[in-house]
Amino acid sequence: MKISIIPKYNLKTEKEYCCVPAVLQMVQERRGLEFSSQEEIGYQLGLIVPKEKAHLFSKARIGRIPKTGWGTQTSKKQYSINNYFIKNNLPLELTIYNVQEIKNVSEFVIQNLMNDNDIIICYNSQFLFDDGDIEHVSLIQEIETENDKLIIVDPAIRVPKLRKTKLSKLIRVLKSHEASMLIGFWIVSRTK
Repeated sequence: MKISIIPKYNLKTEKEYCCVPAVLQMVQERRGLEFSSQEEIGYQLGLIVPKEKAHLFSKARIGRIPKTGWGTQTSKKQYSINNYFIKNNLPLELTIYNVQEIKNVSEFVIQNLMNDNDIIICYNSQFLFDDGDIEHVSLIQEIETENDKLIIVDPAIRVPKLRKTKLSKLIRVLKSHEASMLIGFWIVSRTK
């Protein structure tokens, strides 16, 4: 059985350090909601970049590299995605699920896709795809339950926008990664 979101996402490539803003642009666009530039979204999410890259941004913070690497600081309450949704009057909410708290991950993914939720995965891209960052986000676009396959929308620079992996491999990566409390499935749904 193949479960996918229709319509599909309008694929976007992240500006450096802006995987979360790129994914949020795709989510908002799919839902017919207006969205700002990746830089503006990133700034609202606490975007922090290395000093030598600051000239590439009109608005960004510089400072010490966070434990999870350069980029947004969504683990801090003032920069959380839910705060961003509220501040921008978006009828959305985000709930984070750690893979260990999900009884059947395949059913979880299927149910969320069928409920028209967006499934953002926060994972170590180096472990899943042998490239990228220790903390990265992408979207699950499709699951093929009969062969354990996922189609992932990856906003990273210089990689295929649609990537395939096994759900079982993603689960192993999520279980083995301890960089932050944000690792896992981020479900974006409409507010009630």
